[in-house]
Amino acid sequence: VYADIEAAYAYLLQVRKIQPEEIVLYGRSLGSGPSCYLASKTAREGRSVAGVILQSPLLSAFRVAFNFRFTMVWDKFPNVDYAPYIRCPVFIVHGTQDEVVPFYHGQDLFLSLQQCW
Repeated sequence: VYADIEAAYAYLLQVRKIQPEEIVLYGRSLGSGPSCYLASKTAREGRSVAGVILQSPLLSAFRVAFNFRFTMVWDKFPNVDYAPYIRCPVFIVHGTQDEVVPFYHGQDLFLSLQQCW
């Protein structure tokens, strides 16, 4: 999935000639992983995307099933580890009655972001 978002991003930059500052990423549930990854990567490269919208985001894949307070080495989507590097506005939508991804995932992910706005 990381290769997929990298390919889509490269297409927007190289073929469509869209600037990173014009791109808003969207990720829902598992899709929050690739979006957080790319937002943190572009920020570290110095050309952050314009923003990120996350719907029912995960702290990490394993933390959905297990209440770990740390990231396992083989965790596929360590969003909570990417979040501190994101340098664009992030809008998080998460229902309090979500039966798949606990609501606190959205809350804790928000708290791990830099509060620049």
